[in-house]
Amino acid sequence: MLNASSRQWSRWLIGTGLALVGWALFPLMVWAQAISPAIRDFFLADPEFAEPRDPLLPTFPVSRPLSPLEKFDLEIALDELAAKAERHYLEGEIELAFQEWMREVRLRRILGYPDEIQAMQRVGLRAWENARTQETQLLTLRLRQIQADLLSQESLNNRLLEGVAAVFEVLRDIDAAIAVYETLIVRAAQAGNRTERQRLLENLANLQETWFRFEVAGKTYQSLLASIATSENDPLRRVQYLQGAIRNYQDAGQLQTTINYQRRLLRQYEETAQIQGIPALMLAIARNYRDLEDVSQASNYYQATYATALVQNQSSIARDAIQDLASIYLSLERPDDVLYLYEQQIAVERLSYNGYGLMQVFDQLGQLHETLADPEAAILAYQEGLILAEHLGYRAAYFKNRLQRLFWQQGTLTVVPAEQHQSSRVGPLAAPNVWEGN
Repeated sequence: MLNASSRQWSRWLIGTGLALVGWALFPLMVWAQAISPAIRDFFLADPEFAEPRDPLLPTFPVSRPLSPLEKFDLEIALDELAAKAERHYLEGEIELAFQEWMREVRLRRILGYPDEIQAMQRVGLRAWENARTQETQLLTLRLRQIQADLLSQESLNNRLLEGVAAVFEVLRDIDAAIAVYETLIVRAAQAGNRTERQRLLENLANLQETWFRFEVAGKTYQSLLASIATSENDPLRRVQYLQGAIRNYQDAGQLQTTINYQRRLLRQYEETAQIQGIPALMLAIARNYRDLEDVSQASNYYQATYATALVQNQSSIARDAIQDLASIYLSLERPDDVLYLYEQQIAVERLSYNGYGLMQVFDQLGQLHETLADPEAAILAYQEGLILAEHLGYRAAYFKNRLQRLFWQQGTLTVVPAEQHQSSRVGPLAAPNVWEGN
């Protein structure tokens, strides 16, 4: 038979369960008013001394804290309760599982902040995944109490406060998580702890970027770069921070700022002989100038990208640079430059044995000759494309249709057989790694 304390606890569980079921019927816009004050106050009260007393806690003639041995027994009981909640959850008994989890979290408070915060993170993730708004709000309220208490202490416990930030993140209160880190960063700066400040800034930048706060993440990487003294020989960290700033300002759409950091990174690569990363970085700079409609700078960087990539045998990047620049010249109606670039690309594709890429270039070359009213040259390009298409077993019908249309315009529907076809007049370049200019 249940004692008075157990009956009171059972009534609270029943009331909580009814409230949770009823909550599902409320519109989301009124979630802040949905929690009963009694449920809220009961959850936030210290379970070691509050009434009704949980059955997992021993009863005493006189109110007193639990001894270390009693806390050890409680920890074992709470681990079992958490495991039981997990079983109920997997069996589909969701309401019962969350009642047990919230009961566990409430009692973990007796064991101290580390245990309580860890349990809140685990249960909070489940609550968010299942859209359990009431549990999420209760956990957030309790977390704010913990945060306030930790911040009021003369000596901050960074480990616990970072745990608080992690729970805020799980509960999707990203602004609160960021605020915790900003407070810790200020305190570290005031204490003159440069290493700790840098570590916290790195964690903050990662948090901001994870949750799409790209502009402020970029600014955090700015702070990290400023924290590295000019004389400090730490090129790897400088590269890491520059890449972080570039990534976030790019995603924020701040292209000119991105270019500024990209050029700083380019200088860093050159100074530290990290040549493998240079072509891709130069291509990214060229594309940002292109998107800013700075054709002159874009062209300069595309040409430099092409030459540098060929020297390093990065043919795919050289190909991308040519294709992008050809698109720009097409839009500017500079056909002679486009023809020259297509010839360069053909040489690159042949050097890299890229049959599909070569076929695509001949297609583009044929279409360009058609727009220039040069059907003979277009036919030669399409015939080259057809030979490759038949060899690859891909798009042969497309090239045949192109050729048939051109032959029809010239009064014949005959497609020249591949075995009778002579090699293209566009041969490989003698020195494709030399940019001749436009």
